[in-house]
Amino acid sequence: MVIPRCKRALYPGIQPKDKEKYKTRNAIERFFGKIKEHKRLALCFDKLDITFFLYFAIACLKVFKLLC
Repeated sequence: MVIPRCKRALYPGIQPKDKEKYKTRNAIERFFGKIKEHKRLALCFDKLDITFFLYFAIACLKVFKLLC
């Protein structure tokens, strides 16, 4: 729930936004949403860091449609 702004304001109810900041945040949130579709990455218990990183790289390639 959002507390409404003062009724005397120029545009009541509309909050000022930084469009570039929200655009970047939206892209990052969508990226992690797509990465979470890969359940193995979310539930990864690999012993080596390199194994986790390689699986993350493969998942990123799949998200960006560079790998089948």
